[in-house]
Amino acid sequence: MRKLRTIVCAALCLVLLLPLDGCSSGGGYRIVDEYSGEGSYYIAFRKGDRLHEYVTAAMQVLAASNTFRSLSTTWFGENLVDIKGDAHAMEPLLEDKPDRFVTVGIDVTNMPMSYIVNGGYAGFDVDLISYICGYLGWGINFYPINIADAEVELNAGNIDVAMAVPEADRSSDFDYSPAYLTSQYVLVSRSGSHIRRRSSLKGKTLGVTVADEDVLYQNRKFVNTLGSVIYQTNTEALFQALDRGEVDGILASSVVAAYYMK
Repeated sequence: MRKLRTIVCAALCLVLLLPLDGCSSGGGYRIVDEYSGEGSYYIAFRKGDRLHEYVTAAMQVLAASNTFRSLSTTWFGENLVDIKGDAHAMEPLLEDKPDRFVTVGIDVTNMPMSYIVNGGYAGFDVDLISYICGYLGWGINFYPINIADAEVELNAGNIDVAMAVPEADRSSDFDYSPAYLTSQYVLVSRSGSHIRRRSSLKGKTLGVTVADEDVLYQNRKFVNTLGSVIYQTNTEALFQALDRGEVDGILASSVVAAYYMK
């Protein structure tokens, strides 16, 4: 079993950029196994909107200053941001940089990326875009969306940018920032439970968010081994269900898992 755990951890650490000791367990949770291939998160813009150029350049400048490294470490315990830094990326754009407010679409069910706390918005994506707009000297408004409707909201003019658009949802009809986070789906259990490998979930109850149902059913053979599946509305409720013992394991993004395991 030690050999199996080591193999699983080594693969996950390449994705999560977590130290080996923190890969299998942490924060009361254990990564049981990988579930699906990796994918990246992007910021989406309307096609041809020069906002794309300014935000991308600002991201490169902030990456060069290690601002994003510090932000990621705060949220996830390690640097999971992989943006190529360029301290001079903004220089060609400074002369005609406009003053403006930016309306940012965020999915507030996607903790820790974006969520509502005490009547305000919080999360890694909220901080990320706030740093970017702060650097550009722009005001910012947040607009709650369902991330699946990001393109509709952009086309309707309700938002100027959409955060955390998955790689699989990208379209040639829109422009995108460089990928700022890479993640994959993993199976997670409580670190003190007997669920130590995928096969341990046979006949057990798995928790998954409604938004990730399609991801779960990419492996119908695995789903058919489960006793039952319980759906939750958001990631916070998902981990709470695991804590209460309502489910034996959960399916979650490795980035989300990193937040709860730090």
